[in-house]
Amino acid sequence: MKEVSLYEEIFSRVDGEVEKLGKDAGEEKLNSTSLKYETKVPQLEKMCYIMEQVLLKKKTEAVVYAGFQKVSRARDIWDRFLTIADNVDKVYIFGEKDDELKEHPNIEFIYLPQNHKLKREWFLVIDQPLAKSMMVAYDLDGFGTHEIEKERNFKGAKCNNPDVVKQAKELLDDVIASCK
Repeated sequence: MKEVSLYEEIFSRVDGEVEKLGKDAGEEKLNSTSLKYETKVPQLEKMCYIMEQVLLKKKTEAVVYAGFQKVSRARDIWDRFLTIADNVDKVYIFGEKDDELKEHPNIEFIYLPQNHKLKREWFLVIDQPLAKSMMVAYDLDGFGTHEIEKERNFKGAKCNNPDVVKQAKELLDDVIASCK
């Protein structure tokens, strides 16, 4: 499988200084079109939820790439992803194969090997003809370092720049192609 880090390739391409996003980070900040950040799990969950809303409302031509580090991390929101899969052309789920989730014809799992760089990254890339967006966050701590997993620290970037989203999509497509 092709070795790539979305975080390493994308982070420097997003404009701005790194901001600390705490519990008080509002929807307006999390919905920024360009943002570099340090934050914890709850803010990343909220950021992704905001991004996913457009895919939950109606059918659209889109391909979605979602990196969960571990497939089991998607279990709590799997119903939401099944709805997204009903509304888009394709959903690729990246992560360690540590769980079996309900299958869907529009969902393909990309199981990452033990030391793959993407296993330290949480990402969501939405490629639509007119509205592209992405976020990527590098897990600074890793699993098992906090008593409460939601306290893990991440550093990442979010943007809607079509060129950056295209680069992210191409990097992930290369990983997918290397599995076939």
